[in-house]
Amino acid sequence: MFGVYVHFPYCRVHCPYCDFAVAVRSRIPHAEYADAVIAELRERAPGFAGRDLVSIYFGGGTPSLWDPACVARVVSAICQLFGARADDLEITVEANPDLLPRKLLDDLRAAGVNRLSLGVQSLAPMQLVTLGRLHSAKEPIAAIADARAAGFLRVSLDLMYGLPSQSLEDLARDLDGVLALGPDHLSVYSLTIEGRTPFAVRAREGRLPLPDEDTHAAMAELVEERIERAGLDRYEVSSWAKEGFRAVHNSLYWSGGEWLGLGSSAHSFVRLPEGGGERSANVRGVDQYLKIALEKKYEQWISTREALSAEDLAREAMWLGLRRIAEGVVRGDYRARYGVDPVERFAAEIARLTGEGLLAVDAERVLLTRRGARFADEVGARFV
Repeated sequence: MFGVYVHFPYCRVHCPYCDFAVAVRSRIPHAEYADAVIAELRERAPGFAGRDLVSIYFGGGTPSLWDPACVARVVSAICQLFGARADDLEITVEANPDLLPRKLLDDLRAAGVNRLSLGVQSLAPMQLVTLGRLHSAKEPIAAIADARAAGFLRVSLDLMYGLPSQSLEDLARDLDGVLALGPDHLSVYSLTIEGRTPFAVRAREGRLPLPDEDTHAAMAELVEERIERAGLDRYEVSSWAKEGFRAVHNSLYWSGGEWLGLGSSAHSFVRLPEGGGERSANVRGVDQYLKIALEKKYEQWISTREALSAEDLAREAMWLGLRRIAEGVVRGDYRARYGVDPVERFAAEIARLTGEGLLAVDAERVLLTRRGARFADEVGARFV
C-alpha cells in the first residue's frame, strides 16, 4: 500500500512559527502548478508501479486556496495512472477556517475530496493574533457546519499548545472549545520553535514568553485527559480519533508505508527490492519547481536523495512504530519484514527503556507506556 502527497505551497500569509516551504503571492498560478504536478506524476509513477494506492493528501501551504478544478484534475490523473477509484480512497485537503465558503466545499467534494483537515490551532483571539492566523474564534464553527452540509463525513482539526503566554486555563478553554465542535479526528501539537522562523528570532531576543517545563508537562497531561474523556482514542503520539476515523494517509508514515511526494519541497519514500529504500526531496522553491516543468528538465526536480540500508529501515521501524500508541511495534510483523524479533535485535535498548518505565513488552508488541509517550522522540532516538 502507498499514498500520494501533493504539496501546494501558496498561502495568504506566512505564519511566524511555520518553517514549511510556503509562498505568499498576490497571484496564484493555479493551472500552471497543476500542469507541473501532473507532469511530475507521469514521470515518477513508474517507480511506484504495482502498489495499491490507498490515499491522496493535499498539504501545504493552504491547498484549499487551489482552484477545485485543478484539484479535480490532479485527483483524476493520480487515479488513472494507478488504476484507482476516488471513491475507494481517503482524499484529504488541508484548509484554514477562513475563506471556506460552502460553494468551495461543494466543489472540493465534487473533485473527489472526502476528508477535510482544518488548521484551527487555537480559539483564543489573542493567540490567533500571536500565531498570525487570519481566522476568528467563531469561523471554525461555521466551517465545520458547512463541511458537514457539503457531505464531508470525515473532518479533522489541528490544535497547538505550549503557546506564548498560554496558561493551563487557556489551554483548557481551547480544548473544550475544539471538542465541542465534534471533530472525528484531532491532532494536537506542542509548539516547536524552528530555527528559520520569526518566532525563533523573538525567542533568541527574549521576546517570546513560553510556558516553563513544569507547565508544559502539565499541559501534555491535560491534553491527554480532556481528549480521552471526550471519547477519542489516541492512536499516534499526536493524534486522536473516533472509531473508524483514523487517518489512513498519516498512518502510512508510522507503519513504514511508501509514498510519492509531488510538488515543490515534497518528500517521497520507496522501498527497494534488495531490502533497503530511498528517501528523496524535491526542490524547495516553487518558482524553481515551475521553471523545471516549463523547460522539461524533469531530472532536476529531485534535489536530494538518501539511500537507506535494510539496517537503517529496521532501526527506523522501531522509532516510527512506537509512535503508534495503540499498536506499537508488532513483533510478528517486524519479524516477517526484517527477519528477527525486535526484542532480540534491540535487547539492550529495550531492557534499559523498560527499566526506566518508558516501554512495555508483551508476547505480541513493544509499546510506549503512558509516560513513554511524553518522551516519544527521546525514546525513538535510542534506536536510530
